Amino acid sequence: MRVTESSFYKQNTMPDLITGEPEPNLPEKIGPYKIESLFSKGGMSLLYLGVHPETKQTLVIKVLSPSYVTHPQVAEQFLKEAEVIALTNHPNIVKLHGQGSWDKGLYIAMELIHGISLKQFITQHSLSLKRALEIIVQVAYALHHLHSHGVIHRDLKPENILITEEGEIKVIDFGIAQLHGDKPKTLMTSSFIGTPSYMSPEQKENPASVTFTTDIYSLGIILYELILGKLSYGLITLSGIPKKLKKIVAKMLAVSPMERTQNVSELIHDISHYMQAGDHEREKPGSDEIKEFYEEILKANLALSPLQLPEWPQIDLGVAKGRGQQQLGLYYDFFRLPNNTFLTLLASTLSSRISSAVSMGALRGMIRFHLSQTKSPFQLSAFVSLLNQMISEDNLFEPFALSCLLLDPFNDMMTYLSCGFSDLIHTPQGQRFPRRISSQNPLLGAFGSTELSQTSDNWNAGDTLVIHSLSTTKEQGPHQQEVLDLTLEEAAKEHQFLSAQRQAEAILKNLSSSSAYALIPFPKALITLQRII
Repeated sequence: MRVTESSFYKQNTMPDLITGEPEPNLPEKIGPYKIESLFSKGGMSLLYLGVHPETKQTLVIKVLSPSYVTHPQVAEQFLKEAEVIALTNHPNIVKLHGQGSWDKGLYIAMELIHGISLKQFITQHSLSLKRALEIIVQVAYALHHLHSHGVIHRDLKPENILITEEGEIKVIDFGIAQLHGDKPKTLMTSSFIGTPSYMSPEQKENPASVTFTTDIYSLGIILYELILGKLSYGLITLSGIPKKLKKIVAKMLAVSPMERTQNVSELIHDISHYMQAGDHEREKPGSDEIKEFYEEILKANLALSPLQLPEWPQIDLGVAKGRGQQQLGLYYDFFRLPNNTFLTLLASTLSSRISSAVSMGALRGMIRFHLSQTKSPFQLSAFVSLLNQMISEDNLFEPFALSCLLLDPFNDMMTYLSCGFSDLIHTPQGQRFPRRISSQNPLLGAFGSTELSQTSDNWNAGDTLVIHSLSTTKEQGPHQQEVLDLTLEEAAKEHQFLSAQRQAEAILKNLSSSSAYALIPFPKALITLQRII
């Protein structure tokens, strides 16, 4: 997408950072896609979030602004972007889901990626050398796929590389991409040419005269920035690069295209050989030991919870959560039990430390083991009481907060049990105002033997339920929790007609603006469950 646009892919797209508000004249549909909200406005396009009619997947629907629909060159370039993406099929490249015309012009439907740009990542995180090289290799594989299909990206930069929640890389924004051998048409302004800090010398001199090595030069700048841990703004000096790695970077950044790394296969070979030979271990800074340790802990903590939500025919699920080190000690899970009931769990420690992730891993194993032994009928309070007793008798554990939601579609019933978290939010079908369902119990493991209370209620088709970790402690006083609960109710009411995933993201976004949000000691997560049938 073009450098002049404030496009979707230039913004935070993690669930707790998602932005954009619905506009009054929101179209009901664009092509076959039901539109849920306006995500952002760019100089030449609008970006909506829409739902695929068959898969119910949330997509980004990019439409050409009405003022440019009658401009032949702009319309042609808009469709060219879809044509380029359609040529590709790679896990590290954004996916195209559809394109076409609607009553107000042209649209492109693309994959919604939950992640942040590499630019944001560089400014917010300090990466180990190993992780930096892993990222570059993923981008290189994406480039290899593009180049093998004759596509030159021409605008490769950290803003156009996204890192997903799972740490995977996605290359996006093909607004000025060029097919090898084509002569791109000059549009209305030179701002369409690219981004100067990442442009090769030959691209700056003649934007129409580029080759595959142009993308390699841009990737060299990105590798340089990842190694340094900061943006370069066009100022390059290789004096601080490790000796053997410097040879690889210098070859990528050669002024002459003939002296530059000639193809991406060669680059992947060079970096892989560097890592397999152990040079990255010998040349890494001393601080990398700690960085690598944290990276592994964060990766392991993320793997505690399902990377993909289950597909339950009766229920539409959505999860929104924070990210990074502040999420250590978070675990959520979903189980379909033998008697055709559904159990959703959300657990957290009171702090985000390395020990929190270790304890949560042990809790996950305990929960999964006992649920595997479960026979019908499942008793929620008995199950949680057993967990509470075992945790309180083991010095390994710190107390946990835990919410459990048991859903019984056959009997139209739900049962809620919470230890340390706030109330469940229930919005019945056809009602505008949500209800709070309370189940107040001590933190799991705080007391060895205690009678746990649970709450049961009706649960019908069209109902929406929200469980969350957005709770304060008693020491912070009841006022702050009341502020959070009221904000959550208002957000649930405002976004009740969105799909479960979009609703979860939008609610958490609203909550993040609350004055009490920063006081929450738990890792932040929110789960929405909408009953379909």
